[in-house]
Amino acid sequence: MKIVFNGYFYKNEKLKVDKAVKIFSQTFKISKNFHFTVHSLNESESKELNHKTFNKNKPTDVLSFPLYNDIDSINKLDKRMSEDMGDMFICRNVIKKNAEIYNKDFVEELQYIVIHGLLHLVGYSHKKNDKLKANETKLMKKIWNES
Repeated sequence: MKIVFNGYFYKNEKLKVDKAVKIFSQTFKISKNFHFTVHSLNESESKELNHKTFNKNKPTDVLSFPLYNDIDSINKLDKRMSEDMGDMFICRNVIKKNAEIYNKDFVEELQYIVIHGLLHLVGYSHKKNDKLKANETKLMKKIWNES
């Protein structure tokens, strides 16, 4: 799976996020022809989008908007075709604050947030938080051990 960056991202951030996306794609067997777009928002834009979408009046680290319901729907797609998986919106300032809280550097937290967002793009939700968290943990161990 490919990532399309929209907004400013430093070269080292792109490289580390690309690595995380590659591990995610291998784990879920998602075609290299498929892609998603990650957009960088400021705090006011994030707050507005979070309010419109989830009626939460605060900025958030990541919001995902999948085009497919679940991984089974994605696996039925023709892997030879170029398919858009959806959009992800991140807020760098919230990620930076979370990195400080969780004692991570910015790029590690960015990798985590992208993986979290990708899990939403393939159908995982907070309604089944145990499966979401289990996949996050498994993926982040691979990513951080290989980074």
